[in-house]
Amino acid sequence: MPNYNSGELLERAIVSILDQHYPNLQLIMSDSASTDASRHIIDKYRDYFSVVLREKDKGQADGINRGFRHADGDIYYWLCADDELMPGALRCVADIFAGNPEIDVVIGGCERVFADGKRYITRADPDAWKKIGMINVIEQPSTFWRSSLHHKLGELATHFHLSFDWDLWCRMRDSGARMKTTEVVLSRYYFSETNKSGNAGRMFAREAFQIIRRYGPLNGMLAHIYRMLYHCFDLKGCYDRPPTCTRMRSYLFVLVLGALRMCFGERLIYTYNWHFACLQERNLPWW
Repeated sequence: MPNYNSGELLERAIVSILDQHYPNLQLIMSDSASTDASRHIIDKYRDYFSVVLREKDKGQADGINRGFRHADGDIYYWLCADDELMPGALRCVADIFAGNPEIDVVIGGCERVFADGKRYITRADPDAWKKIGMINVIEQPSTFWRSSLHHKLGELATHFHLSFDWDLWCRMRDSGARMKTTEVVLSRYYFSETNKSGNAGRMFAREAFQIIRRYGPLNGMLAHIYRMLYHCFDLKGCYDRPPTCTRMRSYLFVLVLGALRMCFGERLIYTYNWHFACLQERNLPWW
């Protein structure tokens, strides 16, 4: 569990793990020298942790890496301090791995909860490996993998602030990892008005460009296409519903999309999904 000043939310995450009543669990806390209420909460549950690290890290990916260096289990996973596991999730995942010794990764459903109370369930995509170089269709709180795969791939990329999980999924795919999905909802993923997944639009666009350029189709050229769509049309309101761009830009948008579809096909062009980041960057509701 990576944590930095998550306050009272941390207890919700810890309790969701303890309530699994899973008999063979190694729980590691990687706390980046928090100064808020989370310090007391960690002390409160200290006896349940195999390892507690309290040292300033260089970002969330670095904190997770530090925790995994102490892990010796068969299945790896991290839970962010503001999310929670659904009841029975660990037993469900363990049973899937036990019954399918050939698989390396298990991905389940996830309930997303937004700042205004809206929520919806995303289902695990069985075609995730085909799409992951273009769009992150994998819910991190609902993804588990074998320790052997983790050691094969190495640590999370610490130069990413948001997309280190997306980079990891791409590396899993490229390594030939075998993935299995389940319809079971394994986690609850909270999006607030302040957490980094909810308000870092410009950073997402920058990191998504790097991911798609490295792992995406067309030898990475799709990243340049998506970045052009983002800056020239999305940020100008062309993807809004209804559009808020000028009439001239709307005409140009239609022409450009038509040309791109003819050159590269609808699937690649319509997979573009940076609009939520555009709304974040423009300080508009994005869910």
